Amino acid sequence: MKLWVLAFSAAIAGATSAAADSLKSGYALCAAIDNSGLASKPCEVSAWSSAVIATVDMDSGEARDVCPRIAGLMKERGASFEAGWTLQIKSPFSNGESIAYCKL
Repeated sequence: MKLWVLAFSAAIAGATSAAADSLKSGYALCAAIDNSGLASKPCEVSAWSSAVIATVDMDSGEARDVCPRIAGLMKERGASFEAGWTLQIKSPFSNGESIAYCKL
């Protein structure tokens, strides 16, 4: 019984740490996007959707090009995201729909 509790505690600690790292990295990415001056509205981090959501005035071709570049830069700088996290780029003219997304 005690062994199970120890194993479960270790698993929870690892999961909590990974989730916290994802959120920390998500907020760092949002800060970079907001500070770039390119965002049309403040960037959002959604733990529920495992997503960083940026609204930028660009067309879908530009967004599809820049999205993986941003993800790559974050990875180069040591950002850590759990599997399933994405960067979603929206346009102020896309009625709230993503015009590009990529894995973080």
